[in-house]
Amino acid sequence: MTTADSLSERIDALAAALREAGVAPDRIASILGTAATATMHALVLEALADGAAPIPTEGGGEPRSTHGVRPMRIAA
Repeated sequence: MTTADSLSERIDALAAALREAGVAPDRIASILGTAATATMHALVLEALADGAAPIPTEGGGEPRSTHGVRPMRIAA
């Protein structure tokens, strides 16, 4: 199971638990929106850590300069 699948299942479980607890639909939507945003950030960080993320480009499509940028250290 991929990280994306695992996180998706957790969001589904969160949605079900919130509905079962009787949380208002607008509050559920807000919480799930925040969870989805956090999930996307986690997947981007995972891609960056694995080296699978594309190099960001500037307007002309050329790779952005990384001169002077030090690699990020990730805690285990």
